[in-house]
Amino acid sequence: MKHIAHLSSGRKLIFVLLLLFFIVIAVVTVLAVIEPTTKKPNAALPPTITYSIDQPDESKPDKDTYEWIGRADEPKYITLPSINGGGFVQRVGVDQNNEIAVPNNIHTSGWFIETVKPGDDGLSIIDGHVDGRVNGGIFRDLIKLKIGDEFNIELGVGTINNYKVTKIIQVSAKNATSVLFSQDPKIKSQLNLITCGGKYNSQTKQYDDRIIVYSELL
Repeated sequence: MKHIAHLSSGRKLIFVLLLLFFIVIAVVTVLAVIEPTTKKPNAALPPTITYSIDQPDESKPDKDTYEWIGRADEPKYITLPSINGGGFVQRVGVDQNNEIAVPNNIHTSGWFIETVKPGDDGLSIIDGHVDGRVNGGIFRDLIKLKIGDEFNIELGVGTINNYKVTKIIQVSAKNATSVLFSQDPKIKSQLNLITCGGKYNSQTKQYDDRIIVYSELL
């Protein structure tokens, strides 16, 4: 009787171990199917410009055929009706000079991804070229904006955010950073636009000043 009882206990143990083995296999199989699905959205992040080139493209993108790539809640297009300006918005990060990268086309602007998305609470920054080798850039007339002028940002999903200009500043290039990253405490959602200004230095191939426009979400 003792021998039979011992065999029964051994069989139970083997059954339990086999059951656990098949449960583990089933869980691993399910995770293998689910994991690629959960990781898929992160696999195709929108491209971000992190290298500023000296001679950006000067061909103007066609609004009907240009293939904009970005997320639904990111800025897609900027329209500046009072100065007859506008263009698509690219994602830009920090470039090889440890500065905000500039768009690779003079007719597009660049949203600095280290700032909040336009429309969110906080400070957002968009830069753009004043000109190229031959043609004027997207922000060539930015200095002509006036306090009270309105413009808008279209998001990828189609939502339109309207802004009003509150301040226009021309500052030396060396002092531009502190001004650019300053947020008016009275403005909940602020968007700063920046481009080059002042005199062009042929030796450094840079403009001496920066034009910075403060605006608030309406």
